[in-house]
Amino acid sequence: MKDYPLWLQYALVGLDGQSSLHMTTAKSAVLRAVAAGKLLEEQLWGKSEEELDAMDRTQWKERLEEGLKDVCQMKKKEAQELEQETAGLLIADGSMEEAPDILGADMNYYTADVSMKVYRTVRETYLGITERIRAEILEEGPVTLEAVCMLWLLRESECIHDLFSVEEQNVIHRRMLDASSKRELYRVLWQTEFHDRWEHFAAGFLRGKKNLFSNPYLEGVVLLFPFLERRQAIFIDFVVLGSNVMSRRMEVMTFLCERGHYVEDVKFGEETLLRVDNIYYRIFPKTVQVRHIPIQGVCLIPAYM
Repeated sequence: MKDYPLWLQYALVGLDGQSSLHMTTAKSAVLRAVAAGKLLEEQLWGKSEEELDAMDRTQWKERLEEGLKDVCQMKKKEAQELEQETAGLLIADGSMEEAPDILGADMNYYTADVSMKVYRTVRETYLGITERIRAEILEEGPVTLEAVCMLWLLRESECIHDLFSVEEQNVIHRRMLDASSKRELYRVLWQTEFHDRWEHFAAGFLRGKKNLFSNPYLEGVVLLFPFLERRQAIFIDFVVLGSNVMSRRMEVMTFLCERGHYVEDVKFGEETLLRVDNIYYRIFPKTVQVRHIPIQGVCLIPAYM
């Protein structure tokens, strides 16, 4: 895998599955994190371990917070320009492409012939980045500055739920407490925030997954950080009566593959999930009413472990 700078590594994960045509709430959060990643590179990269440890923490914290003010106040035009720069580089590099949005496979959209596009990171590149982060933070051993920065960007843009289960987030919390106690730079970064809390309240995203965001350095106060839904459920209509789990899964896989998605079934414990492009889904049979007419099919729901 190519050696990408921090902000592009994050963009390969954060932009994956996000609309390439519209500025959504979730994509706005990702673009703020891309800008924050650039800020970290300007302030921290290129320094030796000794230079990093010798930095004046108070001065750096002030510089970081000052830079994050600009990140949080980024205008729509600036965000669009950053998106064009970032996506343009990654698409030209061959590590990202525009692909059909799975929402376009929903009955309400494909029957109306609505075309939607999202960014899709090449599977090998996506796995190379995410598995490296997972291995470093979930296994015992030293935690690098790059991993801490990536986790911070993922946390603040709420991409963390795409990569780590609730149990794994508890492991991250413990590991970051330990790393922060050993290195002041990590502590300063981990307790700093730049997510747009009010944007999420206004949008009504009040589903809480707050364990990861308990800040022990603020006297145990739990910071309310609503869970921003980045993935959407879809309904695919076909005759369910007389089918079994295997045949339904195969029909869904065929349907999605015909529409340009990469699909495979993946074992997760005792259940089998569908991986569509880089996102995992659970399948449930469902019947919906359209003008009082029952329509059979299945519902694909994003799997947050």
